[in-house]
Amino acid sequence: MNINFEDIQKMFNAINRSDINESSRNLVDDDIIDSIDMMKLILEIEKFIGKNLDAKYITPDNFEDFSTIKNMLEEVI
Repeated sequence: MNINFEDIQKMFNAINRSDINESSRNLVDDDIIDSIDMMKLILEIEKFIGKNLDAKYITPDNFEDFSTIKNMLEEVI
């Protein structure tokens, strides 16, 4: 399965965070997304990949921008 930024954008749109896009950076460090957003996003990721996301991937570093999310998803699947 190929992951692209459009897939990630759809996940952010699904959690009502369409203000976040591929040019957004430091999502966690700059408090652009909070823990609630992260949990909602994790649920969307789990729907997308069709399985639970292993806890080892649920780190702030994996949610800093679209690239880190994409890299994490590619490793997961």
